[in-house]
Amino acid sequence: MACFRGNREEFYGEVLLLDERKIILTAERGIKKSSKAVAILQQVFSHLRLSEVEFFGLKFCDNKQQTNWLDPSKSLSQHRDLIGPPYMFYFGVKFYAEDPSKLKEETTRYQFYLQVCQDVRRGRLPVPAHLRPKHFKIISAFSSIMSTVRFVPDVSVILFTKKLAQYIQTQ
Repeated sequence: MACFRGNREEFYGEVLLLDERKIILTAERGIKKSSKAVAILQQVFSHLRLSEVEFFGLKFCDNKQQTNWLDPSKSLSQHRDLIGPPYMFYFGVKFYAEDPSKLKEETTRYQFYLQVCQDVRRGRLPVPAHLRPKHFKIISAFSSIMSTVRFVPDVSVILFTKKLAQYIQTQ
């Protein structure tokens, strides 16, 4: 009767990235239930071209709707609270840099930016009531010019802020 049991190594999961894109995880892509969680992290880091990986992790919701961080040293089957298939993981910032201007990679700073925007939108980072209209105007303006802005260490924050303010005034 073993032929009627599914393959215990079969796996199907998704990783939701901070920019709302998804990465599909399957056995064909090298992910199995016995795989260490670090294998998924490596696929995500590779997909995002992230090299400063120590700041990021994957979260999942258990059956009590509690958020947990995936332990990279454990296999997926050792995460007892993991619900699936399909297994859903959420990429996010686990630790913030003390000084983001000292980060080496633009992609790292961009992921930090996406996490902060998401946290503000979802109410995890509160914005005082008197600042909300200005804040949302700035965030929407900032988002609309993201494609032309580069997060490089040499760019002065003051210069960038002035340019952003000029852009907002012209809108």
